[in-house]
Amino acid sequence: MINRQLTDSFIKDFDSLAEAIYLCWHNSFSSTTNRTDEVILRKQIRSYGFYRHKNTIRKELPLSLRNTLKFRNLLWVNQYTDTMAEDSLSECTEHNKQVIKETETNLFEFKSRTERIAYANIILRDIDKNCIHNKKVENSIRDIRYKEIFEYILNHHFISEDNVTVFDDGRRKIYPIYELTVKLINHFDFIDRLIEVFTCFGINLVQLAEKAGYNLYLFNNNKSRLNDINQNGDLVQKIIPKFNSTLSDECLIKIMHYLSAKKRLDSPNTDVWLFWFNRKTLKTYESLRWKGTPTMLSNIIQHVCGECISETIKTAFCTKDYVKPTRKEYEVSKIYKELEQFIIISHQKNS
Repeated sequence: MINRQLTDSFIKDFDSLAEAIYLCWHNSFSSTTNRTDEVILRKQIRSYGFYRHKNTIRKELPLSLRNTLKFRNLLWVNQYTDTMAEDSLSECTEHNKQVIKETETNLFEFKSRTERIAYANIILRDIDKNCIHNKKVENSIRDIRYKEIFEYILNHHFISEDNVTVFDDGRRKIYPIYELTVKLINHFDFIDRLIEVFTCFGINLVQLAEKAGYNLYLFNNNKSRLNDINQNGDLVQKIIPKFNSTLSDECLIKIMHYLSAKKRLDSPNTDVWLFWFNRKTLKTYESLRWKGTPTMLSNIIQHVCGECISETIKTAFCTKDYVKPTRKEYEVSKIYKELEQFIIISHQKNS
C-alpha cells in the first residue's frame, strides 16, 4: 500500500520555502538596473527570522562539521557550508529522514521498474513546481536568478550582523544562522538523499529530471557560461571585468606559482589565471580561489596591475569581501619584496 502522507507534508513545506525564496528575490530585484539590490535583499532574508536549532545541531559528532556535511550531488553548496560556524550547521531533520524512509518503503511496493520510474517522475513534478510565482521565464534566466538568490541565502557572511542574542525560556542564547538558510540546506540534503535512495533501485533521478525538464538545481560548482540569454531570448556576450597588467605572461605565471606555494592561491590553473588577466580566451571560465586575507589580495593585485578595482576582484575571485589596499604596511612585507624580485627580473628581460 502506497503512503504519501509524509512526502506530501514535506512538499507542502518546500512550497512555502520556494515561495519565500522567490519573494526575497522578487522584492529586491530592480527592473531598472536589472540587478538585485543587496541592501533590500539583506532585509528580506533577515525578515524570516532565526532558526532555533533545538535538537538538530550535530554537537555529538567528534569530527568537524565542515568535514562531515558534504553534498554528493549538489557539490556547489559545499563551498558555502565550509564557511559556516560549526555550531550553526544542522543535520538532516527527523522529518526529512522519515520522508526518505517512506519513499524507500513505497519503492519496494512497486512490482516493476516502470512503476518506480513513474513514481520518481511524480515526486520530481511535485518538487519542481515552477508555477509558484505564475510567471513564464526562460529556463536559463530562471536558473541564473535561482543560483544568485541561493548563493546569497547560503552565504553565511552575506549579512554582517548575523549573530543575535535572544532569550529562550529565560536563558540567554545566540542564534547565528537564518531560518531560510537552514531550511534550504535541509532541502538540499533531502534532494541528495532522494537521489541516493532511487540509485539503490537502479534509477538515475538526475537523468530523469533532465529528460522530463524538472530542475534539481545541480548547478556547476565553479564553471560559468560566457553567454547569457537576454529578455528577448537572444544570446549575448557577458562583459566580464578582468585585470590589466603590463607584466609578461611568463612573469604572471611565476607569480601564480609563487602564490600557490605560499598557500594564498588554491589549486591554480594557468589558462584560468591568464584568462583573468585578459591573456587567454575560454569558452567557460572558473573563479580563482583565494585563501589569504582580503587585504593581502587587494595589495597583491595593486602591486601586479598598478591599480585595484573592487568589482574585478569580486568577479574573478567570486567573493563579496573587498578591502582597500594598505600600501605602506604591504611594502614592508616579505611577499612584497619577493614579488618585486619577479617583476624586476621580468622588466630586465624585456628591456
